[in-house]
Amino acid sequence: MINHWLQFLLCAAVIVFAGSKLTRNAAFIADNTGIGSAWVGALLLPLATSLPELVTTLRAVAINSPDLAVGNILGSCLYNLSLLAVIDILEGRGPLTSRISRGHTVVASLSIITISIAALAISGVFTGSIGWIGYDTILIALVYIIGGRMIFSYEHKNMVELKIEEELADYKQQLSSGKALLNFSLAAGLIILAGVFLTDAADRIALDTGLGKTFVGSIFLAISTSLPETVTTISAVRYGYLDMAVANIFGANFMNLLIIFLADLLYLESPLLQAVTDQHLLSALMVIMMSTVIIFGLIYRSEKKFLRAGYDTLFMLVGYLTAFYFLYKSGGN
Repeated sequence: MINHWLQFLLCAAVIVFAGSKLTRNAAFIADNTGIGSAWVGALLLPLATSLPELVTTLRAVAINSPDLAVGNILGSCLYNLSLLAVIDILEGRGPLTSRISRGHTVVASLSIITISIAALAISGVFTGSIGWIGYDTILIALVYIIGGRMIFSYEHKNMVELKIEEELADYKQQLSSGKALLNFSLAAGLIILAGVFLTDAADRIALDTGLGKTFVGSIFLAISTSLPETVTTISAVRYGYLDMAVANIFGANFMNLLIIFLADLLYLESPLLQAVTDQHLLSALMVIMMSTVIIFGLIYRSEKKFLRAGYDTLFMLVGYLTAFYFLYKSGGN
């Protein structure tokens, strides 16, 4: 039987390869359909890159592990926001939030709304259900549907011409729209397949450590399933699509909360968010705080930087490490 660590590394390599292809073809689709890179980053890329989170979260509720499921989602949101610091440091051309579209405040705000609903449910303030499905996750699904339409409308009103690097321009000449869609689908399929095996290996490794389900889901499993977001975000930066990279992060967080609704549909014991421990509140509140800081940075547009990055994006890294520390100290469950 293949070693769990070897399985993890092999699957990670597949995701790195597929994630790069996913970004290139998504950029092509954005240019040729006129829907805009921010919309692609906010909805299309997360639809594919969040598939590992979907698979592992649904599997967690199937084996009656709600804390593992919710920890995976909220931990992924935390990790995704920390990627903003990585983008800023890699770019090194001044604070990231001073050079990208203010339009990201739309998706970031929608993400805060959905995370806030989840936090209220976890804290016990938001109760009630229709059958076994919580009012909270139903409301999250409604916000996602309405928000998706708002993002699309906003992008058409504020269309910004994309700047394509020479390498991507050459790639564009070799593709038809049909081939780009096919390549996108194949890359997404590879991510699904590799994500399943990767998270199986990660779950086994994490289980062997004896740590609690909240910590395992929020940190180890969340990082594993967030590799697609990592790869596609860094790839987008490499090709000069900063707005797509940032939109992918907020879009992935927005999509992650929809996954909680889908998981609630399958968790028949009770409303999902009302069945988990309040330790998840730390992750939820930290996501809200970090997202709010970025919105402030997008509006304020500070030019000050430290270690090649803006203070607001560096706060993302500090916030993630702080959450990591306190989740570890909590001992899980």
